[in-house]
Amino acid sequence: MRLVAGDSILNVPFNLFQDLFNIPANEVAATNVLADSFFSTGTWWTPSATNLWGEDPGDPGHFMAIFDFLFPFAPQVSGLDQPEIDPALLANGTAGLGQQFAMLAAAELPVSASCDAVQCAPLVPTDPITGLTALDRLIDFEKVFTNFPNADNQLGLFSHWLKVPLQQLLTGYQFPSTPADTANPTAAGIADPSAGVGPGGSVPGAPLDAVPGSEAQPGFGFPGTTTGPDGANLMPWAGTDVQLNPLGPFEQWFQSLEAPVNLNGFQLVGPDDVGQALKALAAGMVVDFNPFTPGSPLCPELCDQPPFAPPFGLTTADLVQSIQNVGPPNPLISEWLSLNSSGLANAPTPEQIDATVAGLQTGWFTLNPDTENQIVDYLDDINPNLAKLLVNSGLMTDPAYLGPWAGTGGPDSGVDVPAVPSELGGLDQTQIWPDLLGVVDPTGSLSNDLSDFWASLSSIWDGFGL
Repeated sequence: MRLVAGDSILNVPFNLFQDLFNIPANEVAATNVLADSFFSTGTWWTPSATNLWGEDPGDPGHFMAIFDFLFPFAPQVSGLDQPEIDPALLANGTAGLGQQFAMLAAAELPVSASCDAVQCAPLVPTDPITGLTALDRLIDFEKVFTNFPNADNQLGLFSHWLKVPLQQLLTGYQFPSTPADTANPTAAGIADPSAGVGPGGSVPGAPLDAVPGSEAQPGFGFPGTTTGPDGANLMPWAGTDVQLNPLGPFEQWFQSLEAPVNLNGFQLVGPDDVGQALKALAAGMVVDFNPFTPGSPLCPELCDQPPFAPPFGLTTADLVQSIQNVGPPNPLISEWLSLNSSGLANAPTPEQIDATVAGLQTGWFTLNPDTENQIVDYLDDINPNLAKLLVNSGLMTDPAYLGPWAGTGGPDSGVDVPAVPSELGGLDQTQIWPDLLGVVDPTGSLSNDLSDFWASLSSIWDGFGL
């Protein structure tokens, strides 16, 4: 086989062999990109500035990682070695497929202030119709989704979806630079409607030219929001020119096959590299998918009571630290632990957590405020613990959490979020037994007697050394 110094078809066999040889290294790199995207996004269980309906700053990394895994033999196709936002590559249609499809989603599925991290009325909080919470949510969804993708009688989120013609994306499209550019169909979603953990409600991130990888860096290699002229926190792609050209990356790869050979282009990975990448991925999955986190509908209230929190449970940080303790420290995990301890890891704000608890931890029945208050008053006259049992068991949504929420208290939607926990405690099945004891024994004497009995029994067992 003869190689030449310039571009030549004679170089294709060698360069193709090198690309195939580098597949393991590129798969490891893709694993690190996926881990980076998980750390950058934060939990998927509670809405936040990086976990919204529509394309938010936490989403492009997921697209990038998927295509990195799909094309490990051609980083030019996937965009493995490219930043999320490369203005030149995006403008001429040669950016990787991961980056291009992330921008496609940003254009066709923008976020909306009508469905932010605080509320998505009438879906969250539930607008009572029949009184059956699940049925009413389906009815409300049908109402706001009717006639999609037309804008009649729709939730603002859906009315701005699929509005950029595909032909315009193929020939060249520019994202708006400000929400004031209302002639642009994505203007309503070019600013993040929810407050992030950074200064001024921003989403912390990396410079535009950063490339996610195995080393710690700001934003895990993904850009956050930028500050617009009116102070709004703009999406990282605001003002960017994009041309959707799925064939462009393949053309770049074909050209690379004819490029002069690089004998130093072979990338080797060892067991340590693989282990570190999998370790980072495991920790990132815990950050995103651990269901026992504040705001999650799978644990009551703020998820801060046993058995879901210490000393019986483990926080997300505890689990991530336990993964970090296995083997040599991982720089990505160290970066997340440091950011989390300082409150700068992307995650829901306290207000967003309270709103999620109030909006999603609902009962079987959600009635109008007057009806629920009458029921609570009636039960209180009989036994105050009956109302608590009704709410804590999940039969009826807590009256304190009913929407719509109004006021000017919150930075996300200008709403006053209900305080959590409420007087009745909301949906909290750990309180069912105490509530039942309170119903049977309103004075508490039986509970005290039982406590004394168990204490005496424990002392007897201790006396026998058991």
